Amino acid sequence: METITRPSQSLPVIILLSLWRWRWELIMLATAAYIVIAHRDAITGYFEANPLWLNALLIIVLAGWIFTDNPARRFARNRIWCVITRHRVRACLTEMRTLNWSGNLPFIVGCLSTKTGQVVWLFMRPGLSAEDLENKSETLASACWARTANITRSTRNAALVRIDIDRRDPLSKKHIVSPLLNDTSDMPEAAVADDAVMAFLGPDPASETPAVGSTSSTPAKTGTGEIRTKTAKTKTTAAVNDGNSVILGANGEDVSDYV
Repeated sequence: METITRPSQSLPVIILLSLWRWRWELIMLATAAYIVIAHRDAITGYFEANPLWLNALLIIVLAGWIFTDNPARRFARNRIWCVITRHRVRACLTEMRTLNWSGNLPFIVGCLSTKTGQVVWLFMRPGLSAEDLENKSETLASACWARTANITRSTRNAALVRIDIDRRDPLSKKHIVSPLLNDTSDMPEAAVADDAVMAFLGPDPASETPAVGSTSSTPAKTGTGEIRTKTAKTKTTAAVNDGNSVILGANGEDVSDYV
């Protein structure tokens, strides 16, 4: 009956939760024990049958494969960081006393790997909500040895909370290669001529308006046979007190303040 009414204090539930919490460590320990017990004689006989230089070469190749970038190494690294992050989040929640009145912590549903770090999903028990984690992002980031931590609540279920642990910045490189900068990407900053920038910001010669005060010479006929001359609109440019010329954009807008 205690398992149903107060599962956190029931011994079977405590054992199951401990097995779930340490499942990856127990799996690795069981795998290592199986290899040592079942294949110890075969491994020992292989190294005794081969010369020393061949055994050393095999160890070097295996070490090089472990330390080079490959899918197996990335999977192992991501899984190790997920296990570490899950334990660190639980330790941080315990130290911050993020508990309900029954003394239960939020249930860690799972921890997944992302391109920048890990994401942890929490299921808030009765008595807890996402408000209990407000202003705790810096504490969680420090506990997980990460750059930043972002806490967001699920829009579909208020009991689900997502914690994004960012360990890497994909935009941290000093130089970002872009096909839009092929003309000036290899040039120093001072080598880009100011005249080219002014020519780009200036008006398009093909779409220039008539000069100030000029009139068009194309006559227009009226219905009575008279010839009427069309007069162009006059454009006035305000004088600049400091002697700088006014720069007009392609649509005639003054862009002097932006240059």
